[in-house]
Amino acid sequence: MFELLLTRHAKSDWHGDFADIDRPLNKRGRADAEMMGRFLADHALTPRHALVSPARRARETFALMNKTWALKNTQVTIDNALYLADAKTLLAAAAASADTGDKGRKRLILITHNPGLDDAVTRLAASPPPYSDSGKLMVTAATAVFAVARIEDLREPASCRLTALYRPREIDGAK
Repeated sequence: MFELLLTRHAKSDWHGDFADIDRPLNKRGRADAEMMGRFLADHALTPRHALVSPARRARETFALMNKTWALKNTQVTIDNALYLADAKTLLAAAAASADTGDKGRKRLILITHNPGLDDAVTRLAASPPPYSDSGKLMVTAATAVFAVARIEDLREPASCRLTALYRPREIDGAK
């Protein structure tokens, strides 16, 4: 059994003249990334391994989350295949990373993008995932937590239990 955390990068800055892959986080995005990192740490959801899109906004989201974690040795892999990837690619990367031969409970986080992330959450969930009041699933800086019994389950629809879906504005103490 292991836990898979699927996280959408925090809010990015659309005001500069940046290529999409080079867009940084904006002020709200930086605050939300740190808040989500603290929240995950406070709820014993700190991952030992992170797969992160090469996009600047995803890398910055990881860096801000990671700095709030007491566990400072989170292994990070920047995976070019995760940039704007579809659900199949995201879940294949998670399965490959989770299949490390380690014994015991593991936790892996992917930090990436929509629409692939929405599709991955919807595909994995054994029950329909809850949408926000605005009708969105994976808003920026949201984290979906899945209990995964077997690595093979990442390749099967409706095969994993969504144990939580955290969105920055729904967390106690959020703006």
